[in-house]
Amino acid sequence: MSERMTRIVAAMPPTHRRTSRRTRLFAHELRRLLGLAGPIIVSQLGMVGMNTADTIMVGPLGAEPLAAAGLGSAIHFFGLVLCMGAIIGMAPLVSQAFGAGDRVHCRRILIQGAWLALLLSVPIVAMNVWGGPLAGLLGQRGTVRVLAGDYLSALAGGVVPFLLFIAGRQYLENMGLAKPPMVITFLALGLNIGANRVFIYGIDGIVPAMGVVGSGHATTLVRWCMLAALAGYILLHRELRPGGVRLKPETAMLRRILAIGAPVGGQFGLEVGLFSFAAVMMGWLGPVRLAAHQVTINIASTTFMVALGVSMAGSIRVGQHIGARRTRAMRRAALAAYVLATGFMALCALLFVALPETLIRLYTPDPEIVTIGAQLLLFAAAFQVFDGAQVAGVSVLRGAADTRWPMLIAGIGYWGVGMPLAYGLAFRTSLGHTGIWTGLTAGLAVAAVLLAWRAHNVLGKTPVERLHAAPDTLRG
Repeated sequence: MSERMTRIVAAMPPTHRRTSRRTRLFAHELRRLLGLAGPIIVSQLGMVGMNTADTIMVGPLGAEPLAAAGLGSAIHFFGLVLCMGAIIGMAPLVSQAFGAGDRVHCRRILIQGAWLALLLSVPIVAMNVWGGPLAGLLGQRGTVRVLAGDYLSALAGGVVPFLLFIAGRQYLENMGLAKPPMVITFLALGLNIGANRVFIYGIDGIVPAMGVVGSGHATTLVRWCMLAALAGYILLHRELRPGGVRLKPETAMLRRILAIGAPVGGQFGLEVGLFSFAAVMMGWLGPVRLAAHQVTINIASTTFMVALGVSMAGSIRVGQHIGARRTRAMRRAALAAYVLATGFMALCALLFVALPETLIRLYTPDPEIVTIGAQLLLFAAAFQVFDGAQVAGVSVLRGAADTRWPMLIAGIGYWGVGMPLAYGLAFRTSLGHTGIWTGLTAGLAVAAVLLAWRAHNVLGKTPVERLHAAPDTLRG
């Protein structure tokens, strides 16, 4: 600080000096959070970009293949996110161990997270293999059921590499190394587009056109390439290699990860289940409405990835501050995550209101899908801010390893309010597809308010020493 600025600050009343210092510290936390969030956001956008590319490239095949891809994706990701949530139980353990300067413990968590990923992949692979009968049990019939089943079978081979990639990504990101997963995901997006072009539409005389099923095979190929790249990066860096720790499963550590991660998986399952069942209900209303829903939810998911990336960075910063026993910095990180996530989603809501039909036409020229999708996008605009607030609340609480209450809150908001309201308005009134989205909005609003209350009570009132999630008995 210059001599002149020093004199100016010294001349300030004590209250003004404290306010100025708090402002500078908050601005510093915002910068640090954004620096970490940038690569995470790109990674998240890359992930959803693959699904976006799948949707856009399947779109020209018609309403039924597009509906099958939407239904298959909903079923596949419902199972996948349950496992992802359990694996994300690694996150606060890694970030807090890193904040405390314990790299060996970080590597130990990586090994156990990989074992957990392998164990959890078994039921998800089985669910994908039996995707056709499952689609039938959910009330889907005819071509949509058959195509959705074949698409799910094609995705089965990519479950193991995807979950292992998630474990490796948690390890790196929660130590502040978010750029390697970002680069890998960005390159994978380009590979996914190329593989989709080859497998969906074929190459004359070389590769047969496989339609929507080809998109599933492309996704599986890309996931194996992502895992190979991430494993190669970790093994090439001595400080990241899992040396000096046991490579066998450790029951105590697996229990610790699951104690934190199982409620995260439950919360993910409740949230994704809400949107997955919304897709099923849209299927009951017909393939055109299901296709419009798929396009609209894909647009909303794209913007959500930015809020999610910011919130994940907030979770990491909260965890690292807890590990280093910095109470005020932890609270600044939580507030910064809320400000950035909700602010961005509010801007996206304005865009949805201003250009609904233009956004839908990026996916399909079908006039009926465009009309219905534009209506749904207005409802998506309504819940953007609530969606940003709820993901910020969930994430900052996760940084403190507080995961059970968020799961309970998700159950209340999504299934206690959102789903009954969506079903009632869609099938007991004349609202139809717009009734489903009204219910989704209400569920997110309730969850956002309750999570903000929980975050205030946990992070705003609890001493940081009590929030440390990794007890000494699990170290070594």
